[in-house]
Amino acid sequence: MIFSPDFFPCIDYFRHLPAGEEVEINAAGQYRKQSYHTRAYVLGPHQVEILQVPVKKFSNHELIRNIEVDYSTAWNVKAWRTLENIYRNSPYFEYFEDYISKVFAKKYERLIDLNLDSLTICLKLMGLNKTICLRDFSYYEYKNQFISFNAKNRGENAANLPFRAYTQNFGSKFEPNLSILDLLFMKGARSGEILEPEGSAFEKKIVID
Repeated sequence: MIFSPDFFPCIDYFRHLPAGEEVEINAAGQYRKQSYHTRAYVLGPHQVEILQVPVKKFSNHELIRNIEVDYSTAWNVKAWRTLENIYRNSPYFEYFEDYISKVFAKKYERLIDLNLDSLTICLKLMGLNKTICLRDFSYYEYKNQFISFNAKNRGENAANLPFRAYTQNFGSKFEPNLSILDLLFMKGARSGEILEPEGSAFEKKIVID
């Protein structure tokens, strides 16, 4: 499967990662507005909230690799404060905050670099030894290998598999398919149990150097 470079990807993204060592990412895909390219969903005390990455103006049909991040609104500072307010009291926030906060502290020129770093750090925190392979894939040649996730309907998932519920910080109703950040902060080393059955690539303990 070939994935898009998403911002702190959704849980379903991680459920579909290949068992092998390589994760293939398409750098030649078209940028999509209101997609996981620039959105990560987290659960706040009153509703699901969106961490939104603003981007600079771009031409129609621009490729994701050419999209630039806009820091004029200090969105990164606001987004990190949102995460702190929501997850400060969650079981595993203090274990992971130093790693994740670095992504928000750094100013990236290109969106694709921001998103690849967000994926890389999450793979590390989940104890997954995978190599991200960024390549230009032709849609017409590889169209049957692309996998995408619908940010406008989080309940959808690529394989029509039900989501496993886990304890969340707020509310009595389980909110499925949030950003992987929600799962990491709530389940820590047991995150893999929510993603895959026993014996999967995710059945690992988190070990951070």
